[in-house]
Amino acid sequence: MQETPGRLYLRARGEVLLGGHLHLMQAEESRRDYTFNISKGGQTIDLTLLKDGKTIKAESVLEGVEPHILQILKIDEYDKLTDSDKNELHKITSPIRESVKRLAGLIKQELHRSDVRDELICNLRIQWSLDSGQWYPVPGKYEVHAWAYGLGNMNESSAKHLQEVLSENEEALMATSYLHQARNAETERYQWIYATIAAELAIKEILGRIEPKLQVMLSTLPSPPLNKLYGDVLQSVAGVRSEGLNRLQTGAEIRNKLLHSPGSVDLPPDKVNDYVSFVDDRIRWLLREWRRIKRSKEQSAA
Repeated sequence: MQETPGRLYLRARGEVLLGGHLHLMQAEESRRDYTFNISKGGQTIDLTLLKDGKTIKAESVLEGVEPHILQILKIDEYDKLTDSDKNELHKITSPIRESVKRLAGLIKQELHRSDVRDELICNLRIQWSLDSGQWYPVPGKYEVHAWAYGLGNMNESSAKHLQEVLSENEEALMATSYLHQARNAETERYQWIYATIAAELAIKEILGRIEPKLQVMLSTLPSPPLNKLYGDVLQSVAGVRSEGLNRLQTGAEIRNKLLHSPGSVDLPPDKVNDYVSFVDDRIRWLLREWRRIKRSKEQSAA
């Protein structure tokens, strides 16, 4: 007799990957669990940032799972799986895995957490169950990291904001990682270089989100100067221009000198910190404008 598709429970648990000396939750009332949900890959995934301020857990229920998937899950060693089995396993586990990373990435971006490492999550473990009672590990290869501290600025307001961003299916900007590298770099030279890369990536990512047809051009053709991207190009697709266009262009010119003749540039720490903060402000302004435009389009289409 042919077996019928069934229900499968998945759960995952991992730690936000942090480095350096960090404080715990800033206020006693902030030390609680914060819950979120996200739809990805046909699954509705419930996410929880635990009150330790570093652990994210996720849960999902899959309906109509074919019997051969269960046979794959029951194999105890990942290396015993065929390439086809690995692909099937990836299809059912990637939504919960990527949802955990998406939440961590948005925490990094929206809560200004430059201490969140680019890898985002460590020690992620996924388990499966048929009855939500007895759990088994999903076959996989894992890396163990021993350091993780607490997220110190999660509160009711930031949790609400994160859920709004998750509900809109938003991914963190790649530029965020370079901005945080600028904050953490050991020398003023690399701080400036990383900040300028962040400014360039951010405007390209936002322009591509506003007008997807621009993505190929922005990723393959030589890039216009930063003052043009944040000025004329942005105005042509969004109707707004950034402040500080000359400062953006000067920043890019200094970056070029730092790459080709670093000894010719004097970079006092205060000047570098001001520049990194300026780029941070411009990126957050871009995000606000993109969200405003996106919501306006959605309202017009409704």
